[in-house]
Amino acid sequence: MGYQIKSELKDVGYQVRNQIGDHVILADEPVKAGGTDAAPNPVQYLLAALNSCLSITAKSMARKHPQIGLKKFEITTTGTVKRFADKTSKVAEIKVHFEVETDLPLADQQHFVQSVIKYCTVHSSLDPAIEINFEY
Repeated sequence: MGYQIKSELKDVGYQVRNQIGDHVILADEPVKAGGTDAAPNPVQYLLAALNSCLSITAKSMARKHPQIGLKKFEITTTGTVKRFADKTSKVAEIKVHFEVETDLPLADQQHFVQSVIKYCTVHSSLDPAIEINFEY
């Protein structure tokens, strides 16, 4: 499966118009960085992509295994950006905190979350390039 996104730099701040199939999303930078803060920045989208993939993976697994009884699946993610002397930067660490409620006993619920992490495509793509710490 392949994906194609067409992106166009707009003439406003750092706004980028991204065409993704029938969807359009905007990216920007905060005002303090020279943007217009009209949309999330690329790092925020990266973290949102991770949260979205983990959530969709959890829902998919819960649909296939109704005994999970998924009642709540919330994620709070924090990304730390490291800046280097040559002015480059990278996401150096991501902390992911889960709040999960299921019908499973605690040990099985932890196994469920570990399986969600394992089968998440975005997590697999980021790991091991970025240190990712999970709490649940």
